[in-house]
Amino acid sequence: MPDVFADVRISYGTRLRLLAAERGRAEAVRFLPAEGAAVSLSWADLDRLVDRYARGLMARGVGQGDVVAYALGNVPAHLALALAVWRVGATVMVLDPGMSSATAAAMKARSGARLVIGATPGLGDLDLAGFEAEAGDLPETPVPDRTPRPGKIVLSGGSTGLPKMMRDDLPHTRTPGASWGRIAPRLGFRCDQTQLVCGAMSHNAPFTWAQNGLFEGNRLVLMERFDAARALRAIDAHDVGFAMLVPTMMVRMLDALPASGVTLNNLHALYHTGAPCAAWLKQAWIELLGPDRVTEMYGSGENTGQTTITGAEWLTHRGSVGRGFETEIRIYDPEGAQLPAGAAGEIYMRPDDLGGRADYLGPDAPQPSRDADGFQSIGDLGWLDEAGFLYLGGRRDDVINTGGTKVHPETVEAALLQHPDVTDAVVFGMPDRDWGERVVACVVLLAAVETDTLRTFCAARLAPSQVPKVVRTCTTLPRDGFGKIRRKAMQATFSDEVDAGAERCDPARRDG
Repeated sequence: MPDVFADVRISYGTRLRLLAAERGRAEAVRFLPAEGAAVSLSWADLDRLVDRYARGLMARGVGQGDVVAYALGNVPAHLALALAVWRVGATVMVLDPGMSSATAAAMKARSGARLVIGATPGLGDLDLAGFEAEAGDLPETPVPDRTPRPGKIVLSGGSTGLPKMMRDDLPHTRTPGASWGRIAPRLGFRCDQTQLVCGAMSHNAPFTWAQNGLFEGNRLVLMERFDAARALRAIDAHDVGFAMLVPTMMVRMLDALPASGVTLNNLHALYHTGAPCAAWLKQAWIELLGPDRVTEMYGSGENTGQTTITGAEWLTHRGSVGRGFETEIRIYDPEGAQLPAGAAGEIYMRPDDLGGRADYLGPDAPQPSRDADGFQSIGDLGWLDEAGFLYLGGRRDDVINTGGTKVHPETVEAALLQHPDVTDAVVFGMPDRDWGERVVACVVLLAAVETDTLRTFCAARLAPSQVPKVVRTCTTLPRDGFGKIRRKAMQATFSDEVDAGAERCDPARRDG
């Protein structure tokens, strides 16, 4: 990518038309369904599908400035529907296809969406099959490309209720060759490469990177469902150069690697985000790929700012998520005093470009926590070293206070995941008469392991206050499609079982 970016911005719909005209039958998307054979979609195919969907939206009364919500899995229609919404000048709101019809209806009411399209009947105004049938019956008239403002409404995780809605107030346009400014090349992203999309596009980061990839002419390898062994094979088989992962995926891929027979030679950038990455896991991937091929970004849907770090930088600042990238960082104590390097507190950031910040929407929208200079917090804790590298200390509302000692659950989870038979883990606090809160761990195991063995394993790696007082095994943990755990929902779900002394917990996924 060029170092100096020309200010020539075009819409996503216009960019697709240009690529379709230039590349025609060349492959744009290779879809790997959970079952069955792979499906190929050319640039010309994708552009025609987007036009068809755009006509279907207009027939439903969708136009400039409207909001269209949809709840679909990782299928080509997900990509095409977003581009169709943008083509008619409307705003996208992507919903979790696992949410209930009541939640979808509530989100429609809160956002004022004109239309909600669901993966299945009953989820929204109509399902995808019905929408496609309607659109397919319309005359093939040209659809002019309009510019939406904004392009999307971003949703929070919704761990304690309905997701919060966020959006900026900018035209949804980008510059070819610089779809995300200087941060994309910093993370190893290139134009005209093959890109793996294996995270759920119902989440902002996988959705954004997939669409930016198409904008930059990238061929997408789209996985309907993440499978560690299949993802590894796809990287080799399809010459994938760029992959965005979350730590949960990295753990599972590392476990599947010995039996996979892959080389990963073509993968020039493994970029991870979405959750804190345990030091042992980061080290393992750096040793596997080399420090130049592993990058990380820390940021938020609110666009409060971001940090980046390369593998080489991490090796000299172990545990850090990097320095502010086009972003200034301050650390504050609970009384609002700015803290020096090395002191832990609440993280406040201010990006160089304040125009891209997202504002909360809705009648119950929270007020952002900002200081007088415009530095904003999303509730994360951490500290800066003398060189300005940021280290995360967990979420402000996730910290466990046990016997007067603060325990960060991510630290305990990282220790548990070092055990060869632990494939997933989540840690949270539960009320305790003696300790105030006790540390509770729920784990998914490959093979039977005594809970006392796991506690002993932790005791060799953690301070006594950090060792879980309760360990329960589960068949699965309620992670969302981007690998994030919903701790508050976990606490509510597990409360009765843990207090009753149950040996196992099998939580049903709570609707966000």
